[in-house]
Amino acid sequence: MTKVRKSMAIQDEIKRLKQLGHSKSKVSKLLGINRETVRKYWEGPVDQLILDIPDWVKNLDWEYINKEINSKTPKTILFEELSENFELPSYQSFCQYIRNHPADDTKNKIVVRIERTPGDSVEVDYSGDSVQIINPATGEIYRVELFVGTLSYSGYFYAEFTYTQKLEDFIYSHTNMFRFFGGVTKYIIPDNCKTAVTKADKYEPQVNKTYQDMCVHYGIAIDPADGYSPRHKPNVEKSVDIIQQDFFPRIRNKTYTSLIELNSDLKNWLIKKNKQIMKDRGNTREYYFNKEKSLLKLLPEKDYELYYFKTAKVHPDCHFQHQRNYYSVPWNFVGKEVQIKYNSRMVHSFFNLENIANHKNLKGHGHYSTIDDHYPEEKIVEVNYHLSSARVRAYKIGEFMGALVNQMIKMDQFPLKSLRKVQGVLSVAECFTSKQAEYGAEMCLEYSRLTRSALKKYSNNYREIKEVKTLEAPKRQLDLICLQGGLDDANR
Repeated sequence: MTKVRKSMAIQDEIKRLKQLGHSKSKVSKLLGINRETVRKYWEGPVDQLILDIPDWVKNLDWEYINKEINSKTPKTILFEELSENFELPSYQSFCQYIRNHPADDTKNKIVVRIERTPGDSVEVDYSGDSVQIINPATGEIYRVELFVGTLSYSGYFYAEFTYTQKLEDFIYSHTNMFRFFGGVTKYIIPDNCKTAVTKADKYEPQVNKTYQDMCVHYGIAIDPADGYSPRHKPNVEKSVDIIQQDFFPRIRNKTYTSLIELNSDLKNWLIKKNKQIMKDRGNTREYYFNKEKSLLKLLPEKDYELYYFKTAKVHPDCHFQHQRNYYSVPWNFVGKEVQIKYNSRMVHSFFNLENIANHKNLKGHGHYSTIDDHYPEEKIVEVNYHLSSARVRAYKIGEFMGALVNQMIKMDQFPLKSLRKVQGVLSVAECFTSKQAEYGAEMCLEYSRLTRSALKKYSNNYREIKEVKTLEAPKRQLDLICLQGGLDDANR
């Protein structure tokens, strides 16, 4: 049985009476405690408990037990497994010993309570559980995801179901959440999912560019939670638990055939839940939300419009390629990599965070969106290395190919605009012999079809003419001549 340590007040009193010159027996009488206790604390306070360790405790491998407990193995299962090989007391005594003697890596951990400031931060996360929706027409079953966002101060929370956790659904859930709150906080604390953080790092996490762009639009800073640390977003973790333990059981026997129907039930439940009194705070989430609502920053006039990001290299013709179409930028960015921000409507290009060009997103393939001011002055074009190189390559093939390339360069007001087409023609010419390419170029010029496909077609049609020479007339062989009447007639 454990010997209970005397309070620090008793220990201090023993020390004080000793300093006053009292003997151990006198101190024992004055304090009403036995002499053994006085002798124990006579030399000063005892820092550790003196334990009578039971035999069953000594027989167990506590390093293994603590490892299993830290990996979330239930104590009931551990108790059942250990009982097969060891004589253990009751399950309650087993659990009590574990509570009083936590693992070394957890018993000395210090947890600091973070004071939340109204309007300061919002935490977002996805629940690990999902709900099924049945398509009534096909009978196909879809599993939908649960997005949750919670204001750190008030605990006021928003939730909605989406088909996926992909970027589009993730961003639109944020837009709906901000509209539900009627404002935005200073900070947002997301989980380390790929849609928010492309590379998780404790000190320098890399945030998804679209997510960053959304936060710039709403004027909110990103503070990603550390990986595997729920304490950095405890409020949203708690909200997820509440939904799992309260809302999910209420709909367990209900069949949903649309996402709208499911989100409608969730919204009605949310309104009621935010109005319920919290036992630990003595008031409702709505009450605390009304306190911090005025401290939220106003929403922008327009909701965030989803954009994607990529990099592209600028070609010598002052265009970069995006989804098999071509968009121009100023000529001084030729050869450099630019950042592309795009969606279904617009294509924006940036260099070192500076916007250098904007275009409407072209439909189809092979089209050009060109701003004439992006081309250089004519004197710069004349000495352009790529145009000169194209002319040299063409004349090496033949005169017709050189003439074809020259005509293609001159056919546009801005010669560089034809550079990519010229390079395409030369790449086709290199697939044929010089004679075939020259014939193809001649036909292109004759029929005014200055295109890559026309050159390929005409070059394929080239056929070399073979000369047939007749040297002498064939000699007649008399023995092979058969006259009417046969040999006798011939002798006559």
